[in-house]
Amino acid sequence: MNFFFAKLFEDYQKKRSVSADISITYYIGLIYFFLLFIITLPISEIINKLYYNNDLHYNRFYLTIAVLGSMIGLTYIAYIRYIKRGLIYSLVDKYKNNPMNVGLLYLLTALWPVTLLLLGATLTVILKGGTILNYHFEGLI
Repeated sequence: MNFFFAKLFEDYQKKRSVSADISITYYIGLIYFFLLFIITLPISEIINKLYYNNDLHYNRFYLTIAVLGSMIGLTYIAYIRYIKRGLIYSLVDKYKNNPMNVGLLYLLTALWPVTLLLLGATLTVILKGGTILNYHFEGLI
């Protein structure tokens, strides 16, 4: 992932139309959020099934606050780790001699978040049970 982040940051710096620091921070925060989504959603469904017998109801307001808070927190962590501590600049120097096709870079930029989001939802359906593309899963729990 660090190689991909470094190459994306390099491309943002070449464009100079928007702040590269802010753009890469938002993107890394988004990727971290979807990774958290992959972990949190199946775990919450397992807890709901095992301890609450599928009877746990979420308040939408608190769920929205939790999602926005985690998104803001992960973006802040990405800013501190990659920008403030200078990790992204050292990664750019480290991977300077490794080329990457720009078309592949943009394809990965678009596909990573979508793939991670669908992976989290698919894992949840496989664990809990349900239907994906007319295939019915009984569920592992």
